[in-house]
Amino acid sequence: MKKLIILLVATACAAASTAVAASYSTEATMTRQKDKGTYEVVVRVSHLVERDGKIIEELIEQPKITSAPGVPASLHCGLQPSDRDYTKRENVSVDVSWPKAGKQDFAVCTVVVKLGETIVSKTKTRVTVEEK
Repeated sequence: MKKLIILLVATACAAASTAVAASYSTEATMTRQKDKGTYEVVVRVSHLVERDGKIIEELIEQPKITSAPGVPASLHCGLQPSDRDYTKRENVSVDVSWPKAGKQDFAVCTVVVKLGETIVSKTKTRVTVEEK
C-alpha cells in the first residue's frame, strides 16, 4: 500500500542578478513503498509564464528519486556546464533526506532551480512521516 504525502504545492521566486522576475512552481509527492521498504519522491518543476492574460505552467523537469529509509539521495537534471546553452536553460537539483526506518520523524526535500550557476528558485520543505 502506498502512502502519499504532498510535500509542497507551489513556490515563486525572483531571478537574482538580472532583476527580471521569473516564477516557478514546485510540486513534490512522497510515497512510502512499504512492500519494497523504500521511499519515492517525484518532483514536478514548472516555469510560470503569462500567455493571453493567463498564467500557465511550462514543465521544466520531473525528477524521481527512490531510496531506503535513513539514506539521503540527490539528483541533478539538466545540462552540464560544458554545454553552450547551460546558462540559458534551467537545471534542477533535488536533495532528499529520509526518516530512519521505524521512526516517526520527518523527511526534508530541497529543490534548487538554476540558470547556469545562478540560483533562480530554491524551495526547502519538510513533512512528517508516520510509520504504520
